[in-house]
Amino acid sequence: MSSQPAEDGHDGYDIFSPGFRADPYATWSAMRAAGCPVAHSGQWGGSWMPVRYDTVRETARDGERFSSRAVEVAGPLESAGGLFLPPLTSDPPQHKLHRDVLMPYFLPKRIAAFEPFIRDRARELAAGLAARGGGDAVTDFAQGLTIAVLTTMLGVPPGEQFTDWMIRMIRIGPKDQAVRAQVVGEILAYLGGLLDEREAEPRDDLITYLAGAAIDGVPLSRKHQIGSAFLILIAGADTTWSAIGSSLWHLATHDEDRRRLVADPGLIDTAAEEFLRVYAPVSVGRIAREEADLDGRRVGAGERVLLAFAAANRDPDVFEDPDEIRIDRKRNRHLTFGSGGHRCLGSNLARLELRVTLEEWLRVMPEFRLAGPGGIEWSGGQTRGPERVEFLVSR
Repeated sequence: MSSQPAEDGHDGYDIFSPGFRADPYATWSAMRAAGCPVAHSGQWGGSWMPVRYDTVRETARDGERFSSRAVEVAGPLESAGGLFLPPLTSDPPQHKLHRDVLMPYFLPKRIAAFEPFIRDRARELAAGLAARGGGDAVTDFAQGLTIAVLTTMLGVPPGEQFTDWMIRMIRIGPKDQAVRAQVVGEILAYLGGLLDEREAEPRDDLITYLAGAAIDGVPLSRKHQIGSAFLILIAGADTTWSAIGSSLWHLATHDEDRRRLVADPGLIDTAAEEFLRVYAPVSVGRIAREEADLDGRRVGAGERVLLAFAAANRDPDVFEDPDEIRIDRKRNRHLTFGSGGHRCLGSNLARLELRVTLEEWLRVMPEFRLAGPGGIEWSGGQTRGPERVEFLVSR
């Protein structure tokens, strides 16, 4: 039963509108102030959006009432559940089994082994930008670093098609289902071909691992193999480069924070966590299995709930002065990587990439600023981050 609410002042939000993309925090803050911390919109396939930390956390952890079969935040609900990306789109009890298949590749020790490669690549990209006197921190650095890490993990040659796929899939696809269908087909065909190659000629990479993986002695289906590879490709790309881009934008526009990190690199880990809290890039969808109450509003069975982790991270009941960016914030229980069984499998890798970026970037470019007074355009929907961060090195 659908439970369309009486109109609330913040119902009808548009997660792709210029205003929401530029400043969703104002909407979330106003919702809290109005005493109605859940809004509903019929746009982009429809969704409910809670903003309280506890509500977002509990919904993310409640696989009994809220299914993960459709994690996309926009688009027709009948198609949103059609992409099988285990374990992201898996529900209990299969979810743990599907997650355990990938876990060996994301254990802290295995992720730590990537640090020399990440550091070398970050240093190379940062040094090149420093020598040029500036550039775009997103397209010239964050995207290149992130895609290099993912393609190395998967064991595939780097190429511009990966960035193109991510933009078409995550930025354009939710608003244009024809584009989404086309890029999904391209990625599935590419990954299927790679799996065929690895079965014939195994290598030491994640694709080969998936080609031979099993659950309880039963080999993974080809659909499962492709779905997990697809997940690794999309879940670690736009999300991580958006977090890196947001952090570098912050440092380009906050001289005191930047100079403090240069003077005291020991703060970088704490600062990275604060950037992850404040600029949390990801929102995910859940589908209500049954009619449910969210902070006094009734969500109908089969309806989408949009979990904006950045909204939870600004809850004043949990974070002191939540809109204030404190690079030395000690207590920081942010939900940027989700919560519960579906907590982001790649969180250690994302943290490593962000930390190394801050270390290597500030080492070669301790002083930099935005290239011009123009505003930054932010992406919206599933992932929020600056589209471009044009900067100049200060001499």
